[in-house]
Amino acid sequence: MKQLLAIILLLFFINSCGSVKYNNLYTQNDKIKAKKLERMLLTLSDNKEEASTLATLAITHSKRLANEYNLTSPPLYHNFLVNSGQRQKGLCYDFVDDLMKEINKRDFQSFYFRWGRANANKLNEHNVIVVFGDKESRWEEGVVLDAWRDSGKLFFTKVKDDKKYNFLPWEEGDIRIAK
Repeated sequence: MKQLLAIILLLFFINSCGSVKYNNLYTQNDKIKAKKLERMLLTLSDNKEEASTLATLAITHSKRLANEYNLTSPPLYHNFLVNSGQRQKGLCYDFVDDLMKEINKRDFQSFYFRWGRANANKLNEHNVIVVFGDKESRWEEGVVLDAWRDSGKLFFTKVKDDKKYNFLPWEEGDIRIAK
């Protein structure tokens, strides 16, 4: 009986996994979400133009990367596909690297970016971009940009308000993305 239940659960999990494809990179819901992120970024810096640009870019480019990675959902299943060689990219740090490359093209003057990670060096390690108003900002006030968690739909919150992860700065990672 336990084996039958395990097989049923496995089949349910496999059937619930699916390809993620964003045909519209900036929906009406995304516009609302971008305004919310913009307001959060304005708590770090008063540059409305840069806050708006960063919010829109982070939301649209996260979806673009999901399409580029041929992402599947849930994210842990996609990680399995990458780690088994069936996909090339789409791990959390791929999103951090590629999203920061796009952000760095804009040369934001009002924001400072750091690499955040939770569960360092463990199987469930998770990496994100954390945005600040300047280098001296307090870590817990930073804004988490997490494109991996919701399969390309940008998740964001203050570091101190994240209910799922306790992100800490990754000092070695700062050089890779900070200006």
